[in-house]
Amino acid sequence: MLLLPAENGISKKNPPYLTITLILINIIAYIVLQTNDNKVFSDASEYYVKSGLLEQEREVFEEYALENRNELYRSIHNNQYLPDGYLVQLILADKHFTHYIKTLSSYSLDWRQKRENVNETLEDSSLYSYAYYPSEPSVFTAFTHMFMHGGIEHLLGNMLFLFLFGFNLELLLGRGKMLALYIVSGLAAVTFFSITTTDKYVPLVGASGAIAGLMGGFCGWYGLKNIRYFYWLFVIFDYIKLPAALVFFYFLAKEYIMSVISDDNVAYMAHFGGLVAGFICALLFKYLPKSDSVDKDTEVSVPEVDTHPLKAKYDEACSAFQQLEFDRARTLLSQLIEQDPQNIDYYSKLYALEKINPSSQTFNELCNRIVLRSVKDHQFAKLADVALGELTSNGQGLKALPAESLIQYASHLVKKGELHQAKPIINFVVKHYDFNEQLPKLLFQFGLACEKNDDHMTYKKVFTYLSKKHSDTFIGEEAKKALANSG
Repeated sequence: MLLLPAENGISKKNPPYLTITLILINIIAYIVLQTNDNKVFSDASEYYVKSGLLEQEREVFEEYALENRNELYRSIHNNQYLPDGYLVQLILADKHFTHYIKTLSSYSLDWRQKRENVNETLEDSSLYSYAYYPSEPSVFTAFTHMFMHGGIEHLLGNMLFLFLFGFNLELLLGRGKMLALYIVSGLAAVTFFSITTTDKYVPLVGASGAIAGLMGGFCGWYGLKNIRYFYWLFVIFDYIKLPAALVFFYFLAKEYIMSVISDDNVAYMAHFGGLVAGFICALLFKYLPKSDSVDKDTEVSVPEVDTHPLKAKYDEACSAFQQLEFDRARTLLSQLIEQDPQNIDYYSKLYALEKINPSSQTFNELCNRIVLRSVKDHQFAKLADVALGELTSNGQGLKALPAESLIQYASHLVKKGELHQAKPIINFVVKHYDFNEQLPKLLFQFGLACEKNDDHMTYKKVFTYLSKKHSDTFIGEEAKKALANSG
């Protein structure tokens, strides 16, 4: 869910000059320092392949990845379907690998000359010059990485958030404190990223950590006050008032959860560190003794709201439920879920209502919605277990839920390591939905997890099934190879 501040307007008396300046610096840095990156990497890649370096360094890179980058090694080792172009990108983007090969005894003069030609080309890229590498910490790149971006979409998205939160913080704190908060948050973000990352050879670029500090600072300044936010969830959007501190914890939880469940290249822990630093800075600026030179125009009053409209509607729904006005309670709770789909209290109350008729289609639909929500939000995990238990006990069983939902939920359990809970769901899906296109991927993940847990019998059983039932697919072929290697 997207949450953007909508409390304050841009001040005509005190325009956001600093925010606009930061945006311009980021844009100029991208135009001046990064627009040539695509050509640099294209030229380097072309020479790298034509000179025969790819064939010469392919196995060396695998050995290097095995020693230093385990996750990368697992993705490239014996991967016959890995495109050479993608492998070249991985090799050339790894600045540390260029140092690693110099230590090899087999590093011949011819190899060195070819490699130096590639390195000279890559030195002109912003990635090599200005990105922050946790494996090579540098005060210089700790600052410069905040003004580099991974592409035009990355730049535009960051600049939008920089403007929306930046002009608010500039209005509230003043330019000096806002700049200090921005820089401190960016440095905190890169520090936290360095501490938490599992692959210290992946470079960090982007203003996201510093901008997350602005988001945390906004929440820290307003604290428990109700602030007007614009929210957008899929096709639902509206304005809502929430305590700023609550939104801060939502931001933190979102970044942490995404860092756990996501496998993309976003530095969620850098965002986390920036949020915390910005929040703390704002509290310090707010409660430390103020200078007499602070401009009174920078102070913005926020009206207090005594009652929350959603709370009033929830109380009305509970009252209707107690008075056995089930249709009215159902309507109100459904509306609340549409307005705030992450509030588990609304789902719990509606579940209690629909459970009165557990054989109804509306009950099945609600259980399905709860199960899918639990995949994205861990606070729904217990309610999802209860819902599945009820479906099983009332005789409907798992067939009340769509195959796609069951596969998503089982995959979620496998990723969490809860194989015992996932196994009966997987057995059911195999029995009733063996034609589903998503099933082979789930089984492959489940088989690997079983092998990791030393459940070799289940691992062989699953991979044997895949190799026979899906023999003409990529996953089926991989299962055959794995069985052959283990045999």
